[in-house]
Amino acid sequence: MIERSYSQGCGVKICWVIALEPEARPLIDLFDLSPFSNNLNFPVYINSKSGHALVISGIGSSKAAAAATYLKMLFNVQRYVGWINIGIAGFYEEPIGQLFQAIKVHDTARKTSYFPGFRLSKIVKCQTLHTVAKPETAYSDAVLFDMEASGFCEIASMFSCNELVFVLKIVSDTPKSPVSSVSREAITQLIYQNKDKLCEIISHIEKLVNAEKARLHVPEEVYQYFERYHFTQSNRYRFLQAYKKWKSAFPDAKLARTLATGNSASELISNLESELFLAIKDWKLE
Repeated sequence: MIERSYSQGCGVKICWVIALEPEARPLIDLFDLSPFSNNLNFPVYINSKSGHALVISGIGSSKAAAAATYLKMLFNVQRYVGWINIGIAGFYEEPIGQLFQAIKVHDTARKTSYFPGFRLSKIVKCQTLHTVAKPETAYSDAVLFDMEASGFCEIASMFSCNELVFVLKIVSDTPKSPVSSVSREAITQLIYQNKDKLCEIISHIEKLVNAEKARLHVPEEVYQYFERYHFTQSNRYRFLQAYKKWKSAFPDAKLARTLATGNSASELISNLESELFLAIKDWKLE
């Protein structure tokens, strides 16, 4: 049993939000996840070495949203992390066991739609998914049906960029094989039989996560200024862009010296840009 504080983050790279224990069990085994604590509102599993964390939400859109939020707060999950909701779904046609990526998620009760990341389209088939309030038995539309994805998408897209939010569904029931016939054992087997494809998908997502982490990385000498002064989002971006150019031009210079006279975000940016301008001017004169 793992149980300790993660207030400063714990290197989580992938967050899984799963409705049912039979859906989660193959992932717990596949990624060697351990229970985090017995004293939590939701069952949570983690592998600190691989950076995978998983929460079992229970059935329903609101529970998926609550569990995702719980996982985010528990591990101080960063904005570059990938979020995945995977589980079984109804579909209008066979075959049972087909894995899909949902690239449009429509909440039929609230009449709202979400568009999670679609960067997996070359390795897994894409489909529209309808999130419903109760198990679908009519299969009236040519779409997937589940009960969690819309709540997951709404919340997870607040925690990471939309390109790192993924919804994966495996067909478990159809008009020929109704949901009432799906057992816990069958659910687990459906996830297991897609493990090779899931490993391929995770490998791809981890590359996207690493790229986003590098893009968002803020050097320590810069971060202290974000802590000390108020930066709007646009000023933060402008400062980082100026800093990258300045660091390239003056790799051995001390940032504190250049910014010594700045007393606000705008003055700090001005100092960086002025030093760059003077350096470019000198280079042209040479």
